[in-house]
Amino acid sequence: MNDNYLLALMYDFYNYNTLQGQNDDIPYYIRQIDKYSSKKVLVVGAGTGRVAIPLANYCDVTALDFDKERLNVLNEKCNNIKIIHEDFLKFNSSEFYDLIIIPYSTIQFDCNKHKLKQMLLKLKELMNKSSIAIFDMSESFNSKEEKCDEFIFEGYCSEVDDKVSVFYTAKRYDEYIKFVIKYKLKKSQKELVEKEKYYYYNSSLVEFLIKETGLEIITLDSGYCNNNSFMHKHLYHCRCKNEGK
Repeated sequence: MNDNYLLALMYDFYNYNTLQGQNDDIPYYIRQIDKYSSKKVLVVGAGTGRVAIPLANYCDVTALDFDKERLNVLNEKCNNIKIIHEDFLKFNSSEFYDLIIIPYSTIQFDCNKHKLKQMLLKLKELMNKSSIAIFDMSESFNSKEEKCDEFIFEGYCSEVDDKVSVFYTAKRYDEYIKFVIKYKLKKSQKELVEKEKYYYYNSSLVEFLIKETGLEIITLDSGYCNNNSFMHKHLYHCRCKNEGK
């Protein structure tokens, strides 16, 4: 296994052990498929398929991601999803989607004001007059504490048949927070490092750019359900303001 593939496996391992509550978003998205009578759904930043795979039980799903190895893991889990290995901003399609979902704060990943505007313009390009786009923004990054190589957990990862220790670093900057996740595999003595940065959430900026790019907000939800979990998550439902294409 090459290191990039191992990192894709670690991505699932990390999510399973630390982010299980995040799966509240899956029934939320299933409800939106029903609400909007969506037949064709595009999941942007699909990764290893945490969201895309369960949604494929309800509609035709296309999974898009720039990480080839994560998509390979997705393909090994599920073969009834169309997989596209591409940077979203470079993605061109001759077809439109009923629903485009950008889950799990993906739109904030390495996304400054200029790139966010490009992302919204690309969304509009892929939409027609009946299309809906939903993207998930989180304000939790705005207040996360800095950490330095903090031990999070240790566990057995069956995919690599090894015990893995996980360490976490968070460093704050003016516009974003940078995370470094370090995986130490006991038997193989491998050390794998994942680096990500997420820009802070600014609702005024997001709403301004939505209007500026010709989209409009039709629904704005806080959290995925009616309890207080994940209230820091903001779900923007948008459509083309001028009826799209």
